[in-house]
Amino acid sequence: MAYTSSLFDDLTCSVCCDIFKDPVILSCSHSFCKGCLQTWWTEKQEQQCPLCKRRSSKTDPPRNIALKNLSEAFQRENADLCALHGEKLKLFCLNDLETACVICRDSEKHANHRFLPVDEAAASHREDIEKLLKTQKEKLEHFVETKRKCEDIAAHIDVQTAHTERQIQKEFEKLHQYLKDEEKSRITALRGEEEFKVQKMEKEIEELSTFSHTVTETEQQLVADDISFLKKFKATREKLALARPLEALPQGALLDVAKHLGNLAHAVWKKLEENVSYFPVILDPNTAGPDLHLSEDLTSVRYGARQQLPENPERLKYGVLGSEPLKSETGHSSLVWTWEAEVGDSANWELGVNIDIFYGVPSGTYCVSFPFRYPVDNYFKIGLHNGRYRSVSSQQSGEWIDLPAMQKLQRIRMNWYPTTHVISFSDPKTNQAIHSWIVSATNVLQQFNILPFINSTDTVPLKISPGKEL
Repeated sequence: MAYTSSLFDDLTCSVCCDIFKDPVILSCSHSFCKGCLQTWWTEKQEQQCPLCKRRSSKTDPPRNIALKNLSEAFQRENADLCALHGEKLKLFCLNDLETACVICRDSEKHANHRFLPVDEAAASHREDIEKLLKTQKEKLEHFVETKRKCEDIAAHIDVQTAHTERQIQKEFEKLHQYLKDEEKSRITALRGEEEFKVQKMEKEIEELSTFSHTVTETEQQLVADDISFLKKFKATREKLALARPLEALPQGALLDVAKHLGNLAHAVWKKLEENVSYFPVILDPNTAGPDLHLSEDLTSVRYGARQQLPENPERLKYGVLGSEPLKSETGHSSLVWTWEAEVGDSANWELGVNIDIFYGVPSGTYCVSFPFRYPVDNYFKIGLHNGRYRSVSSQQSGEWIDLPAMQKLQRIRMNWYPTTHVISFSDPKTNQAIHSWIVSATNVLQQFNILPFINSTDTVPLKISPGKEL
């Protein structure tokens, strides 16, 4: 198709002055780009033809297929021609980064601009794009992996929600049952008191009735003939002497309503508190290594088959952390934070703490959710490995060191002293010290978190022991 100025004009939208894109035709036979027409109508707030101003009855005019095909064919055949001058596009303007013809080069628009032949410019700029594309492809691979992890996390959230909801329902079913049993027990006690006091009143009423009958019989004896009176005299005197009428109403005869209703909710709560365990450490399943299996109440952990878990940033490669940290700046000079774990017959275990000190520099493998802050991994642990009790800390080379021989430990107590920065482990059964550290002053900053750490490579569960709430 030969390029002519007349043909170019015929294939040009009068609104955007460019080759038609998806042209539509109005009832007046004028055609426009669909997007241009809709924009025109929106700005004018009237459905008029931009050329003849005739009103259009259709809000969605039909497409002009013939004009569309002609426009696309023209663009394909004249892609290498200048839209303004109809000359071959042989140059590339380095200032405007666009193709140009020889007439464009000499125009006012490109005054003092630098040009390169199209083939040289294409080769040079292809290299730039290839370098940029390589970088973006590398990022894309990373983003694809990140996207997969996000999808895994989203799917796991659904699983977590369903499981957690079931556990909440189970726990509340237990609470509801406890309250029902407590209600039944208290109503039984109320009915028992009612029965006792009603029986007591009925007995008093019966005794009063008997006394009244005795008095009446005695009065009748007094008016009887002498022989009848004397025959019954001895029995009447004894019966009358033994009669003991109720002289006054006894105190406490009514139900002790205050005992049953006073501070009822508080009394039930205190009793519930006595029967419900509090655990100073709750394990965080989002940090658990894939080989660890946590109990439903998140207070025990054991080694087991590897699980398919999302690779969220908090998750450790091995071990599990407590869900709540204790901040060092508590302000209580006498505060000692204590937790105990039952290791029982487990043959391979590790217990300790991770102290996350915030420097504001990315480091370590675990990140607590504080905005724009990253922790440095500091750990202090003891463990049982192949029959030997050992200790390790990031403060002392990070290598396991054998501890002195001691009797088999069934339970471990860990104390954290915020004011002196001492971490100590002991046997709560004998109060025998196992090991302790003083967190180096050079590592202690204004803010850091201490989180319990547990790991096991044994199927025997490690259990957090109940404690008292601080």
